[in-house]
Amino acid sequence: MLPTPARRQLVRALVPAYLAAIVGLPLVLAAAPVALAQSSAARLFALAAAPAVFAIAYLLTAGLLSTLTRRAIVAGHFPRDLGHEVYGPRRLYALCWTAVYYCTPLYHAALAVPLLKRVTLRLFGYRGALDVTLYPDTWVRDLPLLNVAEGAYLSNRCTIGTNMCTIDGKVFVAPVTIGRGAMVGHLAMLAPGSVVGDGAEIGVGCGIGMGASIGRKARVGPMSNVGHGVVIGERCDLGFGSTIGTKAVIHPGVRIPPGSVIPPRATIRTEADLPRTSTPRAFAPVADYRPPAEVMAR
Repeated sequence: MLPTPARRQLVRALVPAYLAAIVGLPLVLAAAPVALAQSSAARLFALAAAPAVFAIAYLLTAGLLSTLTRRAIVAGHFPRDLGHEVYGPRRLYALCWTAVYYCTPLYHAALAVPLLKRVTLRLFGYRGALDVTLYPDTWVRDLPLLNVAEGAYLSNRCTIGTNMCTIDGKVFVAPVTIGRGAMVGHLAMLAPGSVVGDGAEIGVGCGIGMGASIGRKARVGPMSNVGHGVVIGERCDLGFGSTIGTKAVIHPGVRIPPGSVIPPRATIRTEADLPRTSTPRAFAPVADYRPPAEVMAR
């Protein structure tokens, strides 16, 4: 095993090599048929095929390179040091994935063409269902740690956060599980270790904390905040703008009024517990909102 300083230097040296391979090899494969064509017709055909050749080669090169360090995509709490035996390879895997993710036209094509979607996601280690709705700006990474079931809907610009950096220079990594037919709304954020049950709905702009569990067919209303380690039972209904404190437990079927604040570690067995433990706030449902008169007059 390499010492830490040598491993750090190796990772730094491999970054430009990876980028050169991801971009350079597809360019060569796309350009070579054009340069070697013996007739005008063959050259036209090669030119027409070049974009597809480049796209497929780019996706395959990035995916195959990611397999070299995929074993580093594991749960844990690691220092953000390139010399670390897990974090260094993680960075190389992440380089391969972001080279695809941030190349929007290619990533869009990969999601739109079923065969490309299957090959790309599987190469990066994703083992979940392929019959899921995923947008080019749905933030996902650490694909081996994603467990998404059939029919799940991950809205545009939501964040499926399998990792979270901390102020102490470390990164916390844990799997995220999303059940069959569940929905994660626009701009919602799931933290590492979170679980969303079958048929559950995470509303627009919600934050779901680390290790939180949302039960089957539960609903978390828009702009709600669910703290770390919270357990929300099956078929619960959290109203708009609710806040559930760290490690609180909401038993199945309970309805939380809009704007409620549930304290940390509280246990809500029935609605009868709410007057003692929640503090409703003056939140109006979005549908009832009316802009101030001075705004309307602009």
